[in-house]
Amino acid sequence: MTTTKNIGKATTPIVKNAGVKNVNPLAKVLKRAATRLAMSPKDLTTWLSQYPHLSQSTQESFLGLISEYGLNPRADELDLVQFETSCWQVFITINGWAKLINAHPAFCGIEFSEASKLEEGVPVWMGCTIYRTDRIKPIAVKEYFAEMKTEHAAWQQMPRRMLRHRAMQQCARLAFGITVPECKSAGMEVLPSRYDIKSLIPDTKSQSALSHSALLKARLLREGQITASED
Repeated sequence: MTTTKNIGKATTPIVKNAGVKNVNPLAKVLKRAATRLAMSPKDLTTWLSQYPHLSQSTQESFLGLISEYGLNPRADELDLVQFETSCWQVFITINGWAKLINAHPAFCGIEFSEASKLEEGVPVWMGCTIYRTDRIKPIAVKEYFAEMKTEHAAWQQMPRRMLRHRAMQQCARLAFGITVPECKSAGMEVLPSRYDIKSLIPDTKSQSALSHSALLKARLLREGQITASED
């Protein structure tokens, strides 16, 4: 509300402070992400509350990817995994990459290739080529089995598929400029921020969250999306 006070011939405006409400900035990001997924902020918050001690930067990265690309964590297109104590990493699943590739307006086709030479019965490399309508030359990458293979079950049971997934992910990242911020090492992990998305709803039991984390890591190990050094 604005009033005026007469001082002689001059009129000086006087602004009365009606009080400024301190708005949680993370709530705005949450609302945008929930709107992109056509769900309520409460439902999205409930889903995220499964993961304990998320830093503000990790929460912002996660919600930012939802807002920008429309990736749906409930459809297994986007997820989080805990690599170190109190350090969570946002990652795009193979379902998410497939969605991003097909949804891009410039996408014009994808091809896979493989080496004729074998290593342990698997091509020594697999290549992925993505074509864009707005580029003269396609984007192509190769991923090598010797560099990608792990001792986990997925790589033992279906190494060709896992190598193809790696090639597709890296090619899509380069073709469309999609990046996911990496979490900092344990020594660089920031202290808990003043804003926490889980504060928007009642806390869940830590035991349930830890159990979910263990199941998630087990699934990623089976799919070969993380290695023993990342676990």
